[in-house]
Amino acid sequence: MNNEKNPLSGNQVAQTPQGVAATLVAAFVYGMFPLYWAALASVPSMNVMLYRIVTAAAVMLPFMLATGRWGRFARHVRDMWRTPRIFWMAVAAAVLVTVDWVVYIYLVSIGRTSEASAANFLLPIINMLLALMLLREHTTRLGVVSMLIALAGAALYVIDTGHVPGVAMLMTFSYSGYCLIKRFVPLDPFESLTFETGVLSPIAFVMLAAQPRFGVPGGEPWWVWALLAGCGLLTVIPLVLTSYGVKHASFLLLSFTQYITPTIQLILGILVLGEQVPAHRFVSFSVIWLALAVYTFDLVRQSRALPYRQHRS
Repeated sequence: MNNEKNPLSGNQVAQTPQGVAATLVAAFVYGMFPLYWAALASVPSMNVMLYRIVTAAAVMLPFMLATGRWGRFARHVRDMWRTPRIFWMAVAAAVLVTVDWVVYIYLVSIGRTSEASAANFLLPIINMLLALMLLREHTTRLGVVSMLIALAGAALYVIDTGHVPGVAMLMTFSYSGYCLIKRFVPLDPFESLTFETGVLSPIAFVMLAAQPRFGVPGGEPWWVWALLAGCGLLTVIPLVLTSYGVKHASFLLLSFTQYITPTIQLILGILVLGEQVPAHRFVSFSVIWLALAVYTFDLVRQSRALPYRQHRS
């Protein structure tokens, strides 16, 4: 009889206020990213992504050493190496988040932030389906209603634009897969990011070193170099929060908080980056926010009922 545990079954997590807060802050930080990447539009998108990897690794290595986490991290990596399935799942997560980075930076750099926003509105739908079908999470009737409303809003958005954002969907599927895999990688948030950037940074550094001026066009001002150097810290903050959030909040809640990111992106695209979005398109946003209101009401209702249920048990 095969006693091996199915990695996609029974992976429930205890939702904590810290986990909810981490997902909210991560969503907000990701939403502000267009301003940063737009400022680096003169640098090729692939090179910006390479700088993100190298500088994030440069941030994490001294941090892990200074805080005494390196020994424990090394032991965990050795343990993963002895379980090839887990090790290669961790490597796959690193590749998937890299795909997400480069596609998103590319879309912002060519003035298609609203398209990236449209694709990100579909991300929670994909995550919710994964949560129900693969992670076997459960939801209430109101939760189902809120998901159906959200699906309708996302469908309206896609219909209104006249097409499914093909390139941007690659970003969406890669990040959804990244979040899912992170559930099964036995590394804490700091170890996870150290592993992901550490695996890819040697390749990224070689690719930058092979280019003139390390991949930065000639004549760029000093602040472009400063922004590239800051990519590491900018990358570390939301990824650590995401790593923490997926282990301390339900996948369904993570899915809904991710609506914050594309909403901020859309607002920045219109008000700051000058992209044109028809007014009638905001009908779909209203539907999506209605879904959020229903889901939030359901969470509050469950939270208030929890002490009573615990008392009865």
